[in-house]
This record gives sequence, C-alpha cells and structure tokens, in this order.
Amino acid sequence: MDTYAVFEMFETINRKLDKRTNVQPDQRTVQPTETTNIDMEAVSGAIKQLENVIEEVRKPAKVEYKHRHTIDIGSSKVFISLVVMALMIAGLSYIVGEQRRNINRYKGNDLKYRYIKMQGQTNEENLYSLERQFKYGDTVKIIRKQVEKYEELVKKQAEIIERAKRENSEAERLKREVEALKK
Repeated sequence: MDTYAVFEMFETINRKLDKRTNVQPDQRTVQPTETTNIDMEAVSGAIKQLENVIEEVRKPAKVEYKHRHTIDIGSSKVFISLVVMALMIAGLSYIVGEQRRNINRYKGNDLKYRYIKMQGQTNEENLYSLERQFKYGDTVKIIRKQVEKYEELVKKQAEIIERAKRENSEAERLKREVEALKK
C-alpha cells in the first residue's frame, strides 16, 4: 500500500471521531453537546486495519525483473550474417557426413585386408565372394570375430616364440658361465 491510502485511513478515523465528539473541522476546541458512546469495536477494527497497513508498508517491496531477448532482423547485416552462418552449418554437416561414409568404407576395407591376410593367399574368385559377403551384416560380424580370434592367436604365438628365444638365450648364457667356471 502507498502512503496515500494510509493518509486516507487516518482522515477517515479522524472524521469518525470528530462526528462523535461534534467538533467542526475548522474549530480547535471540543464542545460536547451530548454524550456519545464511542463504539470501541469500530475503533479497534480501524486500529487493526491500520496495523495491517503499517505491516504491509514495512515489508520490503519485491521487484520482479522480466528479461526479454529479441533478435532484430531489421538490419540487413544481421540478416545476411544469419543466412551465411546457416549455409556454413549446412555445408559443414554435408562434409561431416561424407567423411563418415569414407571412414566406414575404410573400416570395411581394413577388415577385408585382415581377412585376406588371415587366409594367406587369395584369387579373383575369393575376392568376389568376399565382396558379396560384406553386403550382409551378419557375415561381416562372423568374419570380424574370426579375424580377431586369429589375430589374438597370432599374438599369443608370437609371445610364446619370444619367450622361448629369451629362455634359449638365457640358457646359452648360463652354459657359458658354467663352462667359464669349469676352466
């Protein structure tokens, strides 16, 4: 509530009191002409209203800010820059799509190479059958599993051979040390 409303309430209370005491607004002295009973309930009600108004005035005012963001396309520079950016995004999206297709093609070619390497040799007929197999997703998964299993076995075999070479070289070194100690 604003101060004007509080002022109006005070004036209303003042007028009610003036009527009951029969005081003219321009007179400063009270002249009771007859005894009047002041309705204390009305006064207490007005005091409660006044206290409520005072509490409302003492409460901090909440200020709400509403932010609005707008893009003004009225300027030709802004419009042109938005169109250029949209075209660039579309072009870059196309380029990314093409690169994905190339990468997928290279993955397939890599798997084909590894499969041929697993077979050891190939001829023209085997290449054509391999190309036909790559048209179906299930056979590609089977070929991939075969190739991965083969490569894992080759790695294990290489580790075993390497370990055997190390053990042989260690055994030869120990033999030389024993012979050196015998002499």
